[in-house]
Amino acid sequence: MLVDYHRILMQLAIVILLAVVTRLLQRFSRGRRMKQICGYVWVTVLWGMSITNLGPYWFAYPMALWMILALVLIFIQLIHNHEFIYRRPWPVFWHGSLLYAVVVFIASLFSGKLPLI
Repeated sequence: MLVDYHRILMQLAIVILLAVVTRLLQRFSRGRRMKQICGYVWVTVLWGMSITNLGPYWFAYPMALWMILALVLIFIQLIHNHEFIYRRPWPVFWHGSLLYAVVVFIASLFSGKLPLI
């Protein structure tokens, strides 16, 4: 069997638990800083679960694409503003990272045992 349903259910339970904890923290803190921290935690947890699903070999491809997307964001800011200000692309980078991490995580759930090339 290529798809491990036990692993998928366990990781979905972790995602649901993290969603509940995130929602409670954001509800009771009412601060923008907590929302940012929760976003960082989401990206980290999703990348961590993706690496367990894909393995270190196949995980290098989505990670390399993630780094290329960060460089593209830097070049867009350089072309548009003629300078690189670290603070401006940071929220955009993490929002894009969260979206990309969700896509990679969902794809990794159903990747099965990918062969080494």
